[in-house]
Amino acid sequence: MGGHQKAIPLKLITDMVKRPATDPALITFHQLFLLAFFFALRSCEYLKVAGPPRRTLPLTKASFVFIKNHRILPHSSPDLHLADSVSAYFDRQKRETRGDQVTQSRTGHPLLCPVVVAATVVRRLEAMGASDDTQVYTYVNEQGRRKILTGAYALSVLRDYMKKIDPSYNLPAKDIGLHSVRASAAMAMYLNDIPVYTIMLIGRWSSDAFLRYIRPQVADFSRGVAKAMIKNSDYYHVPDSAPRDDPRAHNPNATTATQGMGSSRRTNLTAFKVWS
Repeated sequence: MGGHQKAIPLKLITDMVKRPATDPALITFHQLFLLAFFFALRSCEYLKVAGPPRRTLPLTKASFVFIKNHRILPHSSPDLHLADSVSAYFDRQKRETRGDQVTQSRTGHPLLCPVVVAATVVRRLEAMGASDDTQVYTYVNEQGRRKILTGAYALSVLRDYMKKIDPSYNLPAKDIGLHSVRASAAMAMYLNDIPVYTIMLIGRWSSDAFLRYIRPQVADFSRGVAKAMIKNSDYYHVPDSAPRDDPRAHNPNATTATQGMGSSRRTNLTAFKVWS
């Protein structure tokens, strides 16, 4: 399951995609993995994965819309990488919603920028004369033939790289998978104080399922928590608003009302659940 695959720190992702490469397949993998990071993509959204057909459709050239000065740039524009933002449109997904849109703004970084990465992907497809419905994992090999980047190839490359990293990261290759980049995106946003609802929107999570990616064994997860816990060492309890002999104190419906909307005797504990 994807939830058991560990997140990869952005530094390691950056080091991986910066490696010199001449093989078109490896170059394409580097592009798509970084794209997957910024948009928290599922593996089937940017790779050709094995198995039965998925409800989730892969991204295509037409999935990306670039905006500069409040105007749409054509994919042929030489200023594509200078756009103010790029939007990715997801036609159909695992949670059976259609037409989801995720927009990311330009960072100004020459490599770590969703606009730059998306522009690179679109330009690769444009250069091969791809139609709008051509999947992003399509590339041209050294013999000039169209090929597709498979999940098996991507997983092999990723794990080979992870075997060579510093063991102090405690990231054995067996714990890394194609879903790790989705976990990496969630972790990167969470550790940089991105609000929970924004993480859910970027990753298109309809529930708190993304929390399984926020792993407590990561050292940075609890950084500053202890310091925050000792800021306020003293406080006083507010007196009960209702006397103990007040009939309302013995009314089960009154208890229910304070803990969640509902009229039954059973306390509704999910009424204020944030991620329901």
